[in-house]
Amino acid sequence: MYSARESVNTSLSEMLRTAGFSDVGSFSQDLMTHSELSLPANAAGVIFDIGQCVDPEAVITRIQTVIPRDIWCCVVGDSDSITLAQSFSRQGIFYFNLKAQSEALIAAATAGTLAHSPRNTVCISVLGCKGGIGNTQIAWQLAQQMVQRRSMPTLFIQGLTGSHDLDLLIGKKLVQDITPVNKHLDAMQLDAESLPDLKQNTYDKYNFVLFEETINASSKETLRQLVENTTCLILVLDRSMASVRIVHTITGILDSLNRSQSTPRRLILCLSDSRPVMPGMLSIEELQSLLERQLDIVFPYKKSTGLPAFKLRKSLSPIDLLTQRVLGAPAPASSRFLIRLTQKS
Repeated sequence: MYSARESVNTSLSEMLRTAGFSDVGSFSQDLMTHSELSLPANAAGVIFDIGQCVDPEAVITRIQTVIPRDIWCCVVGDSDSITLAQSFSRQGIFYFNLKAQSEALIAAATAGTLAHSPRNTVCISVLGCKGGIGNTQIAWQLAQQMVQRRSMPTLFIQGLTGSHDLDLLIGKKLVQDITPVNKHLDAMQLDAESLPDLKQNTYDKYNFVLFEETINASSKETLRQLVENTTCLILVLDRSMASVRIVHTITGILDSLNRSQSTPRRLILCLSDSRPVMPGMLSIEELQSLLERQLDIVFPYKKSTGLPAFKLRKSLSPIDLLTQRVLGAPAPASSRFLIRLTQKS
């Protein structure tokens, strides 16, 4: 039981013990403000108190990135909004009003901790808007960072038009079957541009599936399938009009889906300077004007290798900033400085 309110921790812990739960832990932590949660190793279920919070998307993202799928989870709060409860329910998370639904909460906890978690796998698609701009390296670095920070089962999938040099990065030959990389990370290659059906039993064990693909030649039907089945979209672009057109296509599909569906999807734009910035190339100001939105992360050119730089110095690492955004943490002020730093190019 996690709540910043001592009274809630005390009352719900007593109710759970009365219902037969012998090992109930309570923690004075707020889900949205604590960077790390004290999750016991033997936890079977978790209850979060979100108080008066009415922003389900932020809470859902946080839960998806800190709670393993095999642990049952529910949320309690002060709101009695049906719309709020439905937003959580669509993601396999129960929401209960503290005042009116205490008995339903205990019944759900009793049933839920004995059953498989209904929560969906979090799908993160890293999509290159042009070939040769370091998309595979960015995606692979992101997968490694996520595993290091969360230690949750993660699957890296490379699509048909990826760089096909992932085997060199991980030092193992990849086939269509899943290949173990380390304790929490597996990898595989597909012979298709589209995402596999993540509801299949094959993917039940994974909290995160990270899909990497280059989409500059993909059909609109393929792009729509990718957007529709992705929780977090990361578009990697360069300073070309071709990349701008791809981003506009994706955002158009995203806007259309958001109007017809209530499933939240996040979009992160990354500029990857894989070669020196030359006169005549689009500046960051021009890119943002054409895109009609801000860039979120900038990977500057690194002279020694000609590939995007993943480390300038510890406080300004673009891949660290991207990982924080994917995992739901707010982007620090240093990311804005990083964009200003590259605007001189």
